[in-house]
Amino acid sequence: MDRANTLVRSVLKADGATFSSLQAAVAAAAEAESGKRWAVLVHTKDTLQEVHAALAGGSAHLGVIIVAASGPVSQVEILRAMEYGDVYAAAAVMDDSSKGPSATALLEAASFEDGPSFILLAEPSAVRNDAKWTSFRYDPRREKAGSQAFVAENAQVRKEIQAFLDRENILTVIARKTLPSTESAEEEGELAAGLGDASKTVTILYTSDTGHGEECAKAIARQCRNGGYASSSVRCGTMDSFDVGALPAEPLVIFVVSTAGKGEFPGNGRGFWTKLEERSSELQGQLGSTKYAVFGLGDSHYWGKGTEDSRINFAKAARDLDESLEKLGATRFMPSGYGDDQDVDQY
Repeated sequence: MDRANTLVRSVLKADGATFSSLQAAVAAAAEAESGKRWAVLVHTKDTLQEVHAALAGGSAHLGVIIVAASGPVSQVEILRAMEYGDVYAAAAVMDDSSKGPSATALLEAASFEDGPSFILLAEPSAVRNDAKWTSFRYDPRREKAGSQAFVAENAQVRKEIQAFLDRENILTVIARKTLPSTESAEEEGELAAGLGDASKTVTILYTSDTGHGEECAKAIARQCRNGGYASSSVRCGTMDSFDVGALPAEPLVIFVVSTAGKGEFPGNGRGFWTKLEERSSELQGQLGSTKYAVFGLGDSHYWGKGTEDSRINFAKAARDLDESLEKLGATRFMPSGYGDDQDVDQY
């Protein structure tokens, strides 16, 4: 920890702006008018959970540095940090050079003004025998400038990170696919004017007890914006926050549905599902102009590996919603997808 604090102070000249407590850094960031307020923390499971809660707040003045002093070092959590939207994220092996990879990551993170920054610094001894360790920097500013946001220092990227990148690329393709064609100059002018009409909006609704579904929904929202949608045209919220009666007016709705209990809807989506069933006769035939997509999350081993209960209840809520929307006359935009907790990245 002393080495990390020394590195931060020498590279960032951040005396007085570093804290050993995340709560203190968050409080200082809330009052800051410029620059970052840095929390320098030890790598533990509990710490990572607290960090995710802080990142969700989106303070542009918050910087978090997690120091891994011993292995094994998981990089999955820092990947999830990238799903909050405008977050700078990096993983680097700690070194004492003012021009080394860790210093480069710190300087980029300090200059990032669009949101919080999150860096995982590993002691060399912690990852020396980890052939899968990948040093990388993720800067959304590069993506906005037309370059790759993700830059890896390694020639070979570990499986979990590559899976994440592949999924992000797919989401971007999906986002671009939903945008109207801009074949004519007139259409291009309309698009440049702000993508304001209803045919160029997307609503992303999620239901989740653990926050996993929310993370996924926000990742989709970010990629829709990166794919060409105006920020004001992308709406993201819980299923229960949406009026079921407004579905006929929505051109495209994407549902991210986690699974609770025995194939049930989580708490913040149960009300939507109940109202959808209650008003099915009213909505029947009214959804002809509404396109939808469903992504379900679950655990294929929750009721035992290979058991009938697991087969029936895996992502059951998502499958029930998909079936109901199809019966009501909505158009399935693309085949439903499913994420399994048993997969490496849980997607």
